[in-house]
Amino acid sequence: MVSEVVRMSEEGLPPETIVNKMRDSETVYRLSAAQLAQLHDQGVQDQVINYMQETYLNAVRREQDLADWSTREMWRDHFW
Repeated sequence: MVSEVVRMSEEGLPPETIVNKMRDSETVYRLSAAQLAQLHDQGVQDQVINYMQETYLNAVRREQDLADWSTREMWRDHFW
């Protein structure tokens, strides 16, 4: 949860610790540019913000890979 990330940042936890907690939770953060800027203004370090962005980009890539795989499987039998 975003508020928990802000809280951990305010408590002075190292960015690596925060990122590890987010990784363990497997949360995907879909944040707007304004939300990302607000996190920065609230003292969340860049390493943490970058990881939050990566969670969404990686989720989109996984979904696209699955869609591509399904399409290939659907057409595979028709060509061989």
